[in-house]
Amino acid sequence: MSVSPRLLRLPAGTLVATLLLSSCGGGGGSSDAPASPAQVAPPRAVSQSDLQIAQLLYAGTPRTPAGFYQETRPSGQDHVSTVHLKNTDIDPSLSAPLPQHELCTDDWSIALDWSETSAQQAAQYADLVATDDDARYFEFARSRSGDPDFHLRERVFKCAYLNRATADLRAPEGSAGQLNLRPLVAEELRTLSEYLWQFTGYNNFGHVVLKSSGTAAAATLTHTLVMANLERGGISAGCDRIDVVAWRHTVDTTSGALQLDVETLWSFGARESAGGGELCQ
Repeated sequence: MSVSPRLLRLPAGTLVATLLLSSCGGGGGSSDAPASPAQVAPPRAVSQSDLQIAQLLYAGTPRTPAGFYQETRPSGQDHVSTVHLKNTDIDPSLSAPLPQHELCTDDWSIALDWSETSAQQAAQYADLVATDDDARYFEFARSRSGDPDFHLRERVFKCAYLNRATADLRAPEGSAGQLNLRPLVAEELRTLSEYLWQFTGYNNFGHVVLKSSGTAAAATLTHTLVMANLERGGISAGCDRIDVVAWRHTVDTTSGALQLDVETLWSFGARESAGGGELCQ
């Protein structure tokens, strides 16, 4: 014998109340919303603590990590200045806000002419005493008669290596030129990034390179120098400001277009003390 199902009749409004109760988690169910994933802080860009960074800055040395690019000092020379000739060195009328950039040529005679033009515009002329070149640049060494402490190395990039015409040294970031070296590999970008650092205001007391590292993507290479920069009294009269920044070069491996950007990662306060340095607010 079969039993026909019967419709259960409830008082008016009961079904609606039941549905609302179910949709609100009633009937013994949990009313807690799913927990959101925990916020994970990004990894620290360097291994040094803030206190260690402050102590490095106040000590003034070392200002670069182990293995960082270094220039070889000419034999017998205690005082050497090295510069890359810029468009403003041969045409002083190119004052700010016009862009300033290093020159490049693949012609040795043109590079020599630029060096001579720059020397003649200096307050005191320096004689050409030696020339040299490598795959990256031409070099012209100059010294002054009667001034044994003056030794200047003027360099001009080879365009086949690096063309900086689209760069502006007066701007903190932006185009860094065209890297024409081939093949473009991470080690070459590291060398260039560390080399260019030598000719910036960062190569001075109050600045330290904490880390030099690179990354690669499908069509780009990036090299980053993580630096700490000291600003005296930047927080208060008795508390300096230290900014930890990423100075980042990125190159398109197809075109060679080079880009520079600067990002402040974090800042903190410190003051110089007998022990080297201490943190402050």
